[in-house]
Amino acid sequence: MLHNLPHICTHQDIKIKPIMKFTNIFSKSKSKAKAKLGSNTDKNELNSSIKNKGQDQNSQKQQLRKALNDLSHPVFPNGIYGQIAIDLQGDGFEVELPIVLGKFAPEIINLLQQQTELATPIKFTYKPTVTSKDKIKNIKLVVAVASGKGGVGKSTVTANLAACLALQGIKVGVLDADIYGPSVPIMFGLAGQSITSKDGKTMEPFERFGVSLNSIGFVVPEDKATVWRGPMASKALMQVINETNWPKLDILLVDMPPGTGDIQLTMSENIKCDGALIVTTPQNVALADAEKGINMFNKVNTPILGLVENMSQFVCDGCGKTHYLFGQDGGRSCADKHKVSLLAQLPLLPAVREGADKGTPYVLNKNLASENAALEYHQLAFSLMMQISKQTESVITLG
Repeated sequence: MLHNLPHICTHQDIKIKPIMKFTNIFSKSKSKAKAKLGSNTDKNELNSSIKNKGQDQNSQKQQLRKALNDLSHPVFPNGIYGQIAIDLQGDGFEVELPIVLGKFAPEIINLLQQQTELATPIKFTYKPTVTSKDKIKNIKLVVAVASGKGGVGKSTVTANLAACLALQGIKVGVLDADIYGPSVPIMFGLAGQSITSKDGKTMEPFERFGVSLNSIGFVVPEDKATVWRGPMASKALMQVINETNWPKLDILLVDMPPGTGDIQLTMSENIKCDGALIVTTPQNVALADAEKGINMFNKVNTPILGLVENMSQFVCDGCGKTHYLFGQDGGRSCADKHKVSLLAQLPLLPAVREGADKGTPYVLNKNLASENAALEYHQLAFSLMMQISKQTESVITLG
């Protein structure tokens, strides 16, 4: 179940080690400000002084912003880039954070004191982020499962992750947003099924293995290609999202199409997404596109909850030797580079593929429940929930 975390504070003042002093160009006394200017030399000197002080303040403001952007901590491994506003206030600066970061004020202040050598009175203020994005009715949290490149197993990871969450008592749904290549119907054994409606206005989601499901694949005939231009595809996605009669869900996993195109932009502009999970393989070709996905979500201020390295290794049935078919630890390197958490390194396993083809996620195979790969999927589910609790104002309890 979900619990709202209390707001720890509404403001906080700190002073950092005195290396430089931020000055205020408006701190001159009124009498001096009103003093009559004399010669042109006096005027030039005053203008030059004001200009230099203004440049100093801009430089100091940039230094402060960089210090905040570069903060490194497990709670916000990607810093707080793009989520801060810095304004001049008297002799110091006021730093405004969205409330989602406000509860981490003690960590931010502590890190600033440890990792920077700036000096100024800094006041932190927090307020709820003002946004025109809509929350989906009955959905508490929305998580995008994305990849820059197709064929990395993103839909397979989504299906197994959803099944793990359902097994732990989480009310979970999956929205298949891959308009051009929907996979959810097949992976959940619902291929060929058509959507139904009770009121003629909204679509009723399917439920399978305790997971609520909807996909464009339930709307478009199975053997028909969706030859749609970007605007039409985006409109279709919004219809599937907003016209689905979702039950009350703790979390909705959105299986995103590969890339950073119209569908991704439509989602980011219209739907309040609480975080993104990036799926990649260790291969350099896939990692290059995964980085583009990370950068895109950063630009639209969607927290990166973590990275999953899929098809990490293959263990030979015959000799027991581990083979790194797509390279080794590429996902870890990518996660370290972008300061995001590596949540799992999942193996390449025939049983995972077979489960997807047969319409039953691998983790639901009781004969394989104790296998290492199944346990790694369950650990991924737990790690994802921990990241959500750290980066949002909600906590989901497993079990």
